[in-house]
Amino acid sequence: MRWTAVAVVAGCLAPLYAAPVAHAAPPAAKAPRTAAKAPQNCQPPAGVMSEKQLVQNGQPWAQQFLNFGAAHERVTGRGVKVAVVDSGVTPANKQLAGQVLKGADVTGTGAADCLGHGTWVAGIIAAKQGVTPFAGVAPDAKIIPIKFAAQAQNVDSGLAAKGIDAAVRLGADIINVSTQSLGDDPRLRKSVENALARGIVVVAAAGNIDPKNGKMPGLMYPSAYPGVISVGAVDQNRQVSAFSNPSTPVSVIAPGKDIVTTAPDGNYAVAEQGTSFAAPFVSGLAALIEEAHPNLTPAQVRQRIEGTAEGNKGAGSGHGMINPVEAITAVNVQGPGQQGAAGPPVRIAMADRPDPTTRKVALGIAGGALGAAVLVAAGGLLIPAGRRRGWRPGYVRSTGDAPDEPSGA
Repeated sequence: MRWTAVAVVAGCLAPLYAAPVAHAAPPAAKAPRTAAKAPQNCQPPAGVMSEKQLVQNGQPWAQQFLNFGAAHERVTGRGVKVAVVDSGVTPANKQLAGQVLKGADVTGTGAADCLGHGTWVAGIIAAKQGVTPFAGVAPDAKIIPIKFAAQAQNVDSGLAAKGIDAAVRLGADIINVSTQSLGDDPRLRKSVENALARGIVVVAAAGNIDPKNGKMPGLMYPSAYPGVISVGAVDQNRQVSAFSNPSTPVSVIAPGKDIVTTAPDGNYAVAEQGTSFAAPFVSGLAALIEEAHPNLTPAQVRQRIEGTAEGNKGAGSGHGMINPVEAITAVNVQGPGQQGAAGPPVRIAMADRPDPTTRKVALGIAGGALGAAVLVAAGGLLIPAGRRRGWRPGYVRSTGDAPDEPSGA
């Protein structure tokens, strides 16, 4: 069995780009497993912006660009649980208060987020509204924190697999995995397949590269597994970022540079760059879709996200930029998808728009029927009166006529 290391994909955690991932040697036969030691210094990066500063700066560019305000008029992710399989989540920020459920720690180092990465991802997905101009993509969704990484790089991918399994056990509807592994670990593949088979949407970062070395690292996992929604990153110019890995088959792209989000110290971070931060935009969108259309399969959710994306933008862009409002409201999605991954076309249960010609005909028939009924009623009153007068004209008194006076007065 090949044992592969997996790196947390973050531009701000160690090097600017995730370093090449090494292959760890397998453990000695029958070696007892020991719990990892808790970090001696759990000091995640401090936030760079206070609540007051964020209010002054206004709505971040990614939220403006994707028009989440219009999406939130329809759905907010209520009732949907998103597992963040990452470095843990520390919900000290006001916008994460009450948003984080009980999770799991498969590292044995405690639940605290010592890297900051998981807290950043969680804020992008589900930071609640009403505190600052910033809000998560699905502000009423709940986060299930799954800690599998206590260090930035060279984490055994078997721990990532355990993290996904824990998310399944805890009832996640969507699993966000902002990690990259250069090896196809059978344990990781099995965990992803199990999650998809249980109806859980799996979203993963396409991975980061260092364009300076001129080498393409190849497929990254779990984003390259069939059925996973693989996410590339764009910058504020809406162009695919140089660090976004084009070798992994990309489903869609989303903002992944200079992303405002929550920090473990209660303030706000600006995640410099990484497909790590593009993936949670898509996980949040999946939560909105699941609230709007709760009976869709993972393949159908993926089809809806891909089928409403806004156009291919070159290598590494997949089906294009996510379109939250269209993904929620589209009536008939003929999603492209990868072969064997997409479900049948989705039809939203809504009343068909009436045909104007049919409407006019129906109104004409109704009007004619009403007129005939009035004629029948009038005939029932007038015909007997005419017979009594011998069909002579009757006298009609106006409202201003005086009563008749007796003759000879």
